[in-house]
Amino acid sequence: MKQVLTPEDLNYLEEKLEAASPAPWRVVDEENVDTVWVSPDLDGNPIALFDYRSGEQNKADAHFVVYSRNYMSVLIREIKILRKRVLELIQSNNSELQKRMDLQTELNELKKLMRDAHESK
Repeated sequence: MKQVLTPEDLNYLEEKLEAASPAPWRVVDEENVDTVWVSPDLDGNPIALFDYRSGEQNKADAHFVVYSRNYMSVLIREIKILRKRVLELIQSNNSELQKRMDLQTELNELKKLMRDAHESK
């Protein structure tokens, strides 16, 4: 499994998100029943069934799928915003560093001129 999502990965996730049934999704379960359904809130027809594990595990898995679907667009948008901000900060930092280097070069030139002027006296 990848540890970092590339821009291509984010685009792929967005494509899959757009192709999936619209959010919000919800978990349909009963307290004493092991089977759990996942359903979009729009029409109420279930789109997934969790029934191969224990009731608690089915519920946990169903809730994970539902929250993943419901918040995926938020997560993708947040990643893009944060990456853009990081790039802006890096560029700003590079610009500031370049200014400092330019000032240091000017200072060194002035010191040399002063030294040369002092030595020529």
